[in-house]
Amino acid sequence: MTVPIQIPWDYFQGRTAVWCECLVAGVRRAVLLPRLDPIFSPAGESPSGEVPYLSLDWRLVSPTEADWDRYRALAEKESARHGIAVRVQRVENLARWVGGRTVAVPQYHIWLYREPVVAEAIERLYDEPDPRERRGLWRWLLAWTAPARIHEPYDPR
Repeated sequence: MTVPIQIPWDYFQGRTAVWCECLVAGVRRAVLLPRLDPIFSPAGESPSGEVPYLSLDWRLVSPTEADWDRYRALAEKESARHGIAVRVQRVENLARWVGGRTVAVPQYHIWLYREPVVAEAIERLYDEPDPRERRGLWRWLLAWTAPARIHEPYDPR
């Protein structure tokens, strides 16, 4: 028997509302919302412990595309209330249980931001092949304080 996974949507909605308020107050340039982590469950149970833990056949039970659709809708609704823009980027993600097979899982980056320069930086982030440049863009996008007058080496302005 497998127990269905319940995603705590109120947690994600609360986090989204707080981050929207931070963006409105100007304390962040952009926010990458918390991801939905892959969750694995054994395909068959071994309550007596006869099958060693690492020998169980693990399968992915969450998140699904439907979970991501719900998360995206939640982020769009909450950000619209605050006048915040949303950018959704599908990324490749592989997950594997220890010693198990590798499976492709749906994964998205959901960005919240206000300024057009941030939208441009997000676009550049996903197109940038150089890891050093990409790291700099991540750092600039997720900086805790509003953009300073000093231009950092990776400042896209």
